[in-house]
Amino acid sequence: MAADAFLRRWFASVTLAEAAGFAIPATALGILALLAAPAGVVYPSMVLAGACEGCLLGFGQSVGFGPTVPRARWILATTAGAAVAWSIGMLPSTLGGIDFASPGVLVLVAVLGSALLLSIPTLQWLVLRRLVPPRRTAFWIPVNAGAWALGLLWTFAPSPFIDEGTPVPVLFAVYPLAGLLMAATVAVLTGFAARRVVAAP
Repeated sequence: MAADAFLRRWFASVTLAEAAGFAIPATALGILALLAAPAGVVYPSMVLAGACEGCLLGFGQSVGFGPTVPRARWILATTAGAAVAWSIGMLPSTLGGIDFASPGVLVLVAVLGSALLLSIPTLQWLVLRRLVPPRRTAFWIPVNAGAWALGLLWTFAPSPFIDEGTPVPVLFAVYPLAGLLMAATVAVLTGFAARRVVAAP
């Protein structure tokens, strides 16, 4: 029963926090697009918005963990990881003119993509390893990286149906919905890993 209660709390807190957090960069990107802001404004703005997303995610996860993790340090680590992830994720659209057919570019994309997925759980693990023996929490990194890899697919799902003629209200409805589905996916896939952390002596 206690395990079920933990998973319910984790799913609710992480889903709500991440969905609310993702709405920040989604809204910011929509506004910047409407304003036709230059790349020099878009890039730092989106990294900052992504850091805000990470802050809310960290808060939601700390609620899910309960007293197991120090809230301030967890939120700080998650915020920093999200800022790193967004700084990597915004590079292709910011730089432009990238030849994705080039083998060298493909290798670089693979490296940066891996860094993006590993950024949040790696910094979070640095907090966990101070609380629980590292060998008992090493699974946190691959589990979370895999969860984000699957969850992020939701944010790409609307792309084939969105173009310059899509009404703005539709954009502001579709992407938050995609963010909610992403948040729920990540929450479900990381819940059991979080429970293992709490159960570790």
